Amino acid sequence: MIDKMVPVHCTDNGKETAGYILSIMRNKFMEVSMNTVKVRLTYNSNHKQYVGSMAGLEFVVNENDLPKYTDDIKTFRRSR
Repeated sequence: MIDKMVPVHCTDNGKETAGYILSIMRNKFMEVSMNTVKVRLTYNSNHKQYVGSMAGLEFVVNENDLPKYTDDIKTFRRSR
């Protein structure tokens, strides 16, 4: 866990909750943990936000809500 919180907005019911970033690759995808549920969000370049769904609900994280400094976030790297 990266230990950075971001606001996650549910577009279906209009509620907003805090999510912890588990892994991220900027402009590609992000995995967020909300209330012990892991949601994978993919980047939408047209709207500059990360979008994903879980249990029939759509979740959105705006790119502007991510921490500004890239040194604070370690990007996901798969080692072989």
